[in-house]
Amino acid sequence: MACFVDEIQIKGARQHNLQNIEVSIPRGKLTVITGPSGSGKSSLAFHTLYAEGQRRYVESLSSYARQFLDQFDKPDVDSIEGLSPAIAIDQRNGVSNPRSTIATSTEIYDYLRVLFSAVGVPHDPATGQRLEKLTSLEIVRSLSRLPEKSKLMLLASVPLSETGDFSSLKTSLQKQGYVRVRINGEVHELDEIHHDEAVSIHQFEVVVDRLAIREGVESRLADSVEASLRMCGSQLIASVMRPGDNSWSDQVFMTSYRNPETGFEMPEISPKHFSFNSRVGACPHCHGLGTELSCDPGLIVPDPTKSITGGAVAIWKGSKKKQSWQGKKIQALAETLGANVEAPFSSLPEHFKRALFYGTGEKEIQTMWEKEGYKLPHRKAFEGLCHTVERFARESKSNAVRKSMNRFMRAKQCPCCAGQRLKPEILAVRLPDPESKVDRQKGLNIHELCSLSVEDALGVLKGQELPGNKGEALQGVMHEILRRLEFLDEVGLSYLNLNRPSNSLSGGESQRIRLATQIGAGLSGVIYVLDEPSIGLHPADNRRLIQALLRLRDIGNTVVVVEHDEDTIRAADWLIDIGPGAGSHGGSLLAAGTPEQVIANKESITGQWLSGVDTTESAPGPAPTPTPAPTGELIIRGAREHNLAGMDVSIPLGMMVLVTGVSGSGKSTLIDHILRRALARYFYHSNVQPGEHESIEGLESLDKMIVVDQKPLGRSPRSNPATYTGAFDLIRGLFAKLPLSRQRGYQAGRFSFNMKGGRCEKCQGDGQIRIDMHFLSDAYVTCDACSGKRYNRETLEVTYKGRNIAEILEMTAEEASSFFDPVPKLKRILQALCDVGLGYVHLGQAANSLSGGEAQRVKIADELSKPNQGHCLYLLDEPTTGLHYNDVRILLKVLKRLRDDGNSLVIVEHNLDVIRSADWVIDLGPGGGKHGGQVVGAGTPDDLAQMPASRTGAWLKSGSTT
Repeated sequence: MACFVDEIQIKGARQHNLQNIEVSIPRGKLTVITGPSGSGKSSLAFHTLYAEGQRRYVESLSSYARQFLDQFDKPDVDSIEGLSPAIAIDQRNGVSNPRSTIATSTEIYDYLRVLFSAVGVPHDPATGQRLEKLTSLEIVRSLSRLPEKSKLMLLASVPLSETGDFSSLKTSLQKQGYVRVRINGEVHELDEIHHDEAVSIHQFEVVVDRLAIREGVESRLADSVEASLRMCGSQLIASVMRPGDNSWSDQVFMTSYRNPETGFEMPEISPKHFSFNSRVGACPHCHGLGTELSCDPGLIVPDPTKSITGGAVAIWKGSKKKQSWQGKKIQALAETLGANVEAPFSSLPEHFKRALFYGTGEKEIQTMWEKEGYKLPHRKAFEGLCHTVERFARESKSNAVRKSMNRFMRAKQCPCCAGQRLKPEILAVRLPDPESKVDRQKGLNIHELCSLSVEDALGVLKGQELPGNKGEALQGVMHEILRRLEFLDEVGLSYLNLNRPSNSLSGGESQRIRLATQIGAGLSGVIYVLDEPSIGLHPADNRRLIQALLRLRDIGNTVVVVEHDEDTIRAADWLIDIGPGAGSHGGSLLAAGTPEQVIANKESITGQWLSGVDTTESAPGPAPTPTPAPTGELIIRGAREHNLAGMDVSIPLGMMVLVTGVSGSGKSTLIDHILRRALARYFYHSNVQPGEHESIEGLESLDKMIVVDQKPLGRSPRSNPATYTGAFDLIRGLFAKLPLSRQRGYQAGRFSFNMKGGRCEKCQGDGQIRIDMHFLSDAYVTCDACSGKRYNRETLEVTYKGRNIAEILEMTAEEASSFFDPVPKLKRILQALCDVGLGYVHLGQAANSLSGGEAQRVKIADELSKPNQGHCLYLLDEPTTGLHYNDVRILLKVLKRLRDDGNSLVIVEHNLDVIRSADWVIDLGPGGGKHGGQVVGAGTPDDLAQMPASRTGAWLKSGSTT
């Protein structure tokens, strides 16, 4: 008799910092794991529970199949009972393919391709005329419905190319039994036409049959129609004289999608024609990307206030000889066109700028070439700097040259398809519109449909009528499209356009799309492990996400969520609190039970917080400080990118400014797409094009801009907090000054695991050796030469206060801060890591093992450790990601330190504690997508709470998120 386990039992979990804990997770319930940052939540959920579930599943496959899948090491745990297949839905957006969109990643686009190929109505792309094709049976039915006694003449058109040899054509037609033809609109007996008359033929049609419409004529009519189509292919002409009329009128019937007026013919369409990844449908110019790289003159001359002689043209770097020759060519061009190279570039005449960037055409410019003391004239047309850049980027065989030229290139819309990715004839296929059968503006093509938001696409497709005979067959396709759209709407993504590139999504949006996909999959009996799905969601949107999680649970799955959001925690069936601190101070099970049971447990930090008891004596919040006076302001005028409604936004400087609003209201568009990119161009000559706006005023008040985001510290696992913050450089310099190092002649490079000399050469400083297992996944074993310490024996003999370089890298930031107390520069960096709540992080911890929130706080610590270098603008995107409420208070102290040093902070955030502590809040909305893009409120948090139009203000006024 089968025995069903109603809980997952984890015994002896010691992964990372977990303290040999035992915990049970009820099956078929929503379980939330919470606790301070670094306490071991992810170690339990992802690196133990999910990793073991995946490992067991992969091990059940053949060795051949396992080579194609990610392999997981066995977690450090005694046993896990009651385990089911596990699926992780994390925040990492690993999609880099520019062809991937929301529609393709959710398979909505695949179903749309089937829908359009089945019911799409082709149009002539040049004229917009609707194209229809009929079967021979439909043609017979149409003609047989003519009024009785109507006279009918069926004609088959003959191409003019075949009338060149008229004698042969005439003989062939007579042998087939045809006796009449219509030439240039007039009917003639075939015998009466002579060869000399054929010269003036402009239209030649064979009269296949003449008959009158009467009862029983269908059989003869069908034979004649078939005979006409055999002769002319896909076009049949029926000339009709109705009773009482004295003239003939022509009707054209097509058995293919062909426009008889223009000659355009659409091939038989299939789903692959609507794919921009297939050559049969993709735009031949951009190959389905929708964009192409071209030179941007603004990148060649980044500072137009400079003169040409003052270095306005930034393109030519390298040898002085090359710079001198190019400078002479530009000088000669300026002299020829009457431009002053000493004047600011912005004041130069437009015809000179046009020639400088795009060339002089065939007009030659004379440049004097000096060689061996002689001056020789050199006459040649000036190519133009933009054309030169594009040619080198396209034709050069040197990677260095192509990379250098790409600095002056940016992606722009494909001029052939206008960014729509598909061929014109495919874009001319539109969904049938019940209101119009002719108007080309009625009905959407596949690109226009995917340009809609999820919300709008739902409205359009719910009202879409399917043709009668195909409607029943396509009901399943339409159902799948609507179902996926509804799931996206359920998880709060109704504002996203279906053609939004996947690589432009935030981690939270990417996670919620995968969540919607899993709900749509309808799996049951699976363990879903999620990492803070509430990231990026305004408190007003949280309830929809929680309903989606509960729905995933209700169809028979176990949902395990790592989360700090209060609403999600209170909605859980089971709550697990890990703590009490981070790193070695955490990893213990503080409480487990229903939210009510955890709240009643005095050992639980989270429980005490939920009950309203202040447990933050060890981490007090920032002391109340008076709101600083603004030192200036940035004004963004006419912001129109994406859904922004041409608004003006004023950002006070010298203050901590928060930008808030519901999901999709335009926060990231305003701060990232417009402000960050514009500042990157202004300060660092970036080639990224800012979002559409009129101007930004007040930039002269800033000295620099620093982005503190959640991107990894480095791509290589060799990168770590010590190398990123510069602490490792100081440590290596310190070791190089030790007596033994001086005696042996060791320099700082000796203590780098990336350089030969001091590192272990057997593992090349990795500490591990990769073993190729062929059909199995690669295995990694500890290097037996250095025992995983990454350095050779001689290097490890050098010690500082009894610790060698490998032991230093194993220290936590907290331990190292005390250890290096006598070294002020190093102490300041390490203390900054502790101040941002990362005292538990090891100095040598691989950067790719840090979460996005931890990486962001390492960057903040790096900035804190630097001496004040003038008025800087810091841009931060949800710095509270991954932070427990205790850690949020620590972060607020750090942010206010940066502000008090004379800097400005602009933060996109949803956390109400951070919003309440802001000096100024800019609230966007009122809704998401087309319902947002406006400033609904701006002022202090108290001011915002009194503004009825602000949804953020309403939450601030209520005092909680519940």
